[in-house]
Amino acid sequence: MKRRRGGLLPAAIASALLATLLAAEPAAAATPTPDQQWTAVQQLVGAVKGRWTSQNYAGFLSRTMPETALAGNGDIAVTSGGGEGFKTFAVSKGDFWTVNGGNSLVALGTVKVTPVGGGTGSANLALGATATASSTHPAFPANRAVSGQWGSGYEGWVSDIGKPQTLTLDLGTAKTFTRYVLRHDAAARPAETANNTRNWTLATSTNGTTWNTVDTVTNNTANVTDRTLSSTTVRYLRLTITEPTQGTTQDSITNPRARIGQFELYNGSGTNPPPGPFLEEQNILKGDIDTSMSIGGVSVSMRTWTAANDNLMVTRIQSTGSSTVRLQVETATGTPDARSGFTSTSGVSGNTVWATRQTAGGSNPVSRASMATRVVGGAQIGAPTASGAAGRIVFDLPAGQTAHIVTGVAGGGMNPADPAPAARGLADAQNTGSIDGLYNAHVEWWKQYWLKSYVDLDDDLLERFYYGSLYLLGSSLRQGKTASGLYGIWATTDWPQWGGDMHLNYNWQANYYGVYSSNRADLALPFYDLVTAFLPEARRKSVQELNRVKADYVAARFPNGIAGGVLFPVGITPFTYTSDASYHQQVANSLFTATQYVSYYEYTQDRNFLISKAYPFLKEIATFFKAWLEFDSASGRYRLWAGPHEGTWGRNSSPDLGMLRQVLTFLVNAGVELNVDAADRTTWQNIVNALPPIPRTTQNGQTVYALADPGTMTGGDTRVFRPGDNTVNLEFIHPGEVLGLSSPAADRQVAITSLDQMNSWGQENSFPKVFTQAARVGYPAQSLIDKLKGQLNTKLMQNGRVQDGNHGLEKAGAIEAVNSMLLQTDGGVMRVFPVWPSGKNGSFVKLRAKNAFVVSSARSGGQVGYVDITSGTGKQVRLANPWPGRTVLVTRVGTGTVSHTVANDVITFPTVAGATYSVTVV
Repeated sequence: MKRRRGGLLPAAIASALLATLLAAEPAAAATPTPDQQWTAVQQLVGAVKGRWTSQNYAGFLSRTMPETALAGNGDIAVTSGGGEGFKTFAVSKGDFWTVNGGNSLVALGTVKVTPVGGGTGSANLALGATATASSTHPAFPANRAVSGQWGSGYEGWVSDIGKPQTLTLDLGTAKTFTRYVLRHDAAARPAETANNTRNWTLATSTNGTTWNTVDTVTNNTANVTDRTLSSTTVRYLRLTITEPTQGTTQDSITNPRARIGQFELYNGSGTNPPPGPFLEEQNILKGDIDTSMSIGGVSVSMRTWTAANDNLMVTRIQSTGSSTVRLQVETATGTPDARSGFTSTSGVSGNTVWATRQTAGGSNPVSRASMATRVVGGAQIGAPTASGAAGRIVFDLPAGQTAHIVTGVAGGGMNPADPAPAARGLADAQNTGSIDGLYNAHVEWWKQYWLKSYVDLDDDLLERFYYGSLYLLGSSLRQGKTASGLYGIWATTDWPQWGGDMHLNYNWQANYYGVYSSNRADLALPFYDLVTAFLPEARRKSVQELNRVKADYVAARFPNGIAGGVLFPVGITPFTYTSDASYHQQVANSLFTATQYVSYYEYTQDRNFLISKAYPFLKEIATFFKAWLEFDSASGRYRLWAGPHEGTWGRNSSPDLGMLRQVLTFLVNAGVELNVDAADRTTWQNIVNALPPIPRTTQNGQTVYALADPGTMTGGDTRVFRPGDNTVNLEFIHPGEVLGLSSPAADRQVAITSLDQMNSWGQENSFPKVFTQAARVGYPAQSLIDKLKGQLNTKLMQNGRVQDGNHGLEKAGAIEAVNSMLLQTDGGVMRVFPVWPSGKNGSFVKLRAKNAFVVSSARSGGQVGYVDITSGTGKQVRLANPWPGRTVLVTRVGTGTVSHTVANDVITFPTVAGATYSVTVV
């Protein structure tokens, strides 16, 4: 007879006694009430704000993800920029892609707010002007010369090598000035006197066509040039640099580049006034960008946001100063590094200005998108104007008053009709009342988003990463919109790396790793829409392009390709186009894609999704690999030849094996559930039974998981275990999910040893997977948290992005690691706090577990307090006892006790769809 522990009653007696006690009133959940949840969310999420106190906007123009404040509604995105004394918001659209001359997400344009000089002699009239140059170094575009960001070490505009060079300013409207100031390279970098500009001329123009030379300088050596002119009123200026360097060093002679740190204009003898206090915050609780700054010597506050259901960006600008300030709003399409062949038009309609951008023509369709802006409030000065790519509105903002700058966005897609009328219609429809209504709806959208689930990790850094990542996902992914690619939908350049495409050898899929367990599976729906649209092309490639995977191997086995299967290249884009047609000797792109179909169904149990999307797609993948596998009759097992790493080739690639096992096992179970394809199920199960084990090797005398069978790898790097590299050899754990907490302890220990021997916690590609891989096999909890925080301490940016030089939104996928520490289901058994430090507090509300369970729990003082489970579809619960060896009570909330069984410390009980169950210790 077992001894009682802690004087507890036997389970049967305890259950009966508690049932009697509870019979008088319905059972209640321990989960916080809705009001309590909202209070907690405001405290947790409201504390996570990006904060900037400098107007240098570093990382605004980015080929990856910007590092300034961000906002978005899944279709339009806003990136905060500007400079000292002016404000710029870059606007992009998730379906504005070019598919001629290199497929890519491209920038749409900007909305810029600048002061209008009034003869006080205090304002730099060139701030925020539109700057173009004869040539540009990719990292130092022309607009940097008028950004107001100049300071120690600052390099403004830098040209390509060669001379002469020109820098042209469009001030937007005619402005009167009497001085110009050039800050040369050594003004910010004192050691670079050889790069100070030597000879130049300054010309002005009223129309941008006819030019008048107003100043000529030769043999300059000064770090800063300050030149007085007769009073001049023009809109355009052109600096023609004939000798860009001093020619005093070999580099300045052989590699002459023009360098202008700042080009300033003044009307009078003063200089730009000292900047007022500046603070910008990314308020993720409400989805706002909040700015306090000085424009034209007047303090203002701004709140910028995107409407929840309309493609409308709104900036509320309020004067907090004591005098009227005159402002210009310029809405312009394009970007400093614009692609060739794009066209822009602009115009005025009443009090609304608009600008439209069209991608380059060619054999493929074009895309068009428009922005239209009007000002609600303030006192408009004159009629709006438009020319070239921009429209402009000038207005006065009196002290203490508020105006709203509203910008409608329309278009995108392939070959749309003229989108300008729709953009104008959005802007024209707004008034103070409608803006207030839209803002309330916007705030409510974010409130409901945050209430879908939340966690309290008892750790500020982890929570900053967690909620910052969810903010980026919620801003760039929305049901019914175009799926976002590598860098979300924020585009401040026409040249994002890899076109900002959908990289299929894990990167794109990683965007979605954490959305299912975070109870936000709807964010993944655009993924399936895009893949479904590409399927006809993937079927064609399986037949016509299979030879491109590895010509000699395919020619011997599949001279006519594989009919009935699918083959995906590395990079795809919306609208069924291929951006990166490479295969790198890999056939796993379909398997990586399949992992997200599996996850969506396992977490939601959405039968319609299973029938219409997941099951048919995975069957095509199975058809491909049924043909691709080789059967070795001597061993009775299959062989799978593929490239685990790009450009390699090996037998029994571990990621391919793991994800293929996941796909086939899913198909077998789904076929049983749907009662279809009995013969195919037998075939799939036979393949699963005959797949080889995940390859192993040794490292430093310890057994570890390998990329492929040792001795079979060919390619540039034939090692089957690569310390410090991407943890591709562990992708069978995640996203493949064929090794987990229910697996034999010895196999999990090999995984833990592999993680230690790899030591790839800081490897750029590994970030969205390695921490989850560790959590899924039970890596020591505190050590895992320490390793994650070690990366976040140096790489987590203010806007929530985890920074590196190549990657973007995929880093948000590591929230799955956090969720997996709190809640996991493996082998059909749910576990709460499975990989959580024994003495660490924590709680979660409404995380989602597999089998469509929504779960809440809390842990304090090393003890779990409760587990509440809401059943989505009426599946059976199997819960690892959070109180090992102790008796538990299961109640259906609002009803009473529920009969349950306990075997091997696993609590099992049936559920009814929609009901909530509470599990507590007796």
